[in-house]
Amino acid sequence: MTTDPDEIFDRAETLCLAAVAEPKYIDEYRAAHKAAQALEHSGWRRKTGLTQNQIILKHLKKAGSITVREALVDYSVASLTKRIAELREQGYEIISTPKFHPITQQKYVRYTLGAAS
Repeated sequence: MTTDPDEIFDRAETLCLAAVAEPKYIDEYRAAHKAAQALEHSGWRRKTGLTQNQIILKHLKKAGSITVREALVDYSVASLTKRIAELREQGYEIISTPKFHPITQQKYVRYTLGAAS
């Protein structure tokens, strides 16, 4: 069995689709899904030495702000709002500023680190 994370996630996804169409793949999918979950739960700390919260905080201190899209694209952080809530619980002042995309007019939030942090 491979140890390449991309191959593990691809296999789990492929088997998920196969199991929906053909129940004989369910057990194989469960094993692949378990392997993918183990990778997800191993966390960023093993790869970067930092937690997602530490990575977001470092970004806020360096760049000044971050959006959900930036967190997802730059750091693969799928739940920035959860990370922001956790940082707030740790005592960091993080300001949420609603914005609108200049072309699509889609609403989004830009998070900035407050002066007290």
